[in-house]
Amino acid sequence: MPIYRIADLNVEINPKYKLAGQRLEPYIIQSDKSDKVDITVSVTDGEITQRCMLGNNIDRQEAEDVLILTKFCNAVLDGFDGFFFHSSCLELDGEGYAFSAVSGTGKSTHTALWQKHFGDRVTMINDDKPIIRKCGGKFYVYGTPWMGKANIGTNTKAPLKAVYILERAKENRAARVLPSQVLRQLFEAAVIDVERSRMERLLGLFDECFSVTPLFLLGCNMEENAVITAYNAANGKDK
Repeated sequence: MPIYRIADLNVEINPKYKLAGQRLEPYIIQSDKSDKVDITVSVTDGEITQRCMLGNNIDRQEAEDVLILTKFCNAVLDGFDGFFFHSSCLELDGEGYAFSAVSGTGKSTHTALWQKHFGDRVTMINDDKPIIRKCGGKFYVYGTPWMGKANIGTNTKAPLKAVYILERAKENRAARVLPSQVLRQLFEAAVIDVERSRMERLLGLFDECFSVTPLFLLGCNMEENAVITAYNAANGKDK
């Protein structure tokens, strides 16, 4: 079974359909039997059929892709100090910034403004479905094979500098908040499974992550000054 290196974990997956296979291919590694497998993801035909029956007009290969993502993220949460975080995230000067919002708010538009403002200093890590994970005592944001409709991202990681909850506003503003003040938005960004034990685990990781990583509520428009507001909130200086 092929092994993929995702979020600094060796993940064994044997995709049945072309969509998942192509998506995972950039993460495949050369391995031998001595390599440790951290996570094994297996999706049955029955699970694919059941997922298709839930609706949303998805076919079997799309259902498999969703199930692989869900099982992988649950395994990371269960045993590897990490969580899925629906967001657009980037690396600037070796540090990671993640921007989360409900669909249609403009998180991808906002990160595009960072690219415009900072140019080649910015690398997009993942435009839709990164993983945030504690590794070696530090939280990192990781690219994953699931990068949204625009397929924007890189197989890389960066130490997490700041996380922003975006909302539209006429005037740009950033305020540091506690996880409890934006808990609904955090859960909407991170919850894949509603099992109570996972919710409790996720709450614990939120507390741990945001005790060392600043969390901001960012009211922003779609102008470049929004980038300066967000950057200054995390760094305390103009750039």
